[in-house]
Amino acid sequence: MAHIDVFKSWAETIRQDTDAFKALLESGKADEKARKLAGGALCYLVSKMDLIPDWNEGIGVIDDVMVLRVCAQLSQDLDRGSLPASVEASLERMANQAEKISAFLGGPIYDKLKAYCAKLGEQKVRGATPAELMAEDDKRKTLYVAIEDELEKTVPIVINDPLDAELRLKAYLTHKLQ
Repeated sequence: MAHIDVFKSWAETIRQDTDAFKALLESGKADEKARKLAGGALCYLVSKMDLIPDWNEGIGVIDDVMVLRVCAQLSQDLDRGSLPASVEASLERMANQAEKISAFLGGPIYDKLKAYCAKLGEQKVRGATPAELMAEDDKRKTLYVAIEDELEKTVPIVINDPLDAELRLKAYLTHKLQ
């Protein structure tokens, strides 16, 4: 299976994936860095300044599902607290899938993507930082509404030329992560 087909299939679980990050963000027992990573991953979904514009034909949502997986992988070594088994399973699934991103991009670019994702926990998106999302219910609810709006707008990913899509995906990420 082509890399692009694997990445495309991840969009099918995006609601389950975002729910797992919501649970981690809201967990009072998880450490602060894990919660900030969760908040950063969720904020990325509604950021206007993401790595690949959402309107980009076929690949616009793929950076979103990649960032979720890299953030899940980064949270593996942190204390996530006592999350429900289904949430932990979703986070572990995403973390394991991040290896496919590494294989596709190669080590140096993947390391840059990991560094980019690690910084998401400190960035302000739509008027809120991940730390504020941890502390303020109203800001968290506003983010969740924005995420739901984005997910409602998501259309099925149609890729007519997998090789071209992979080349464009790698070119965008390589350029943006320099």
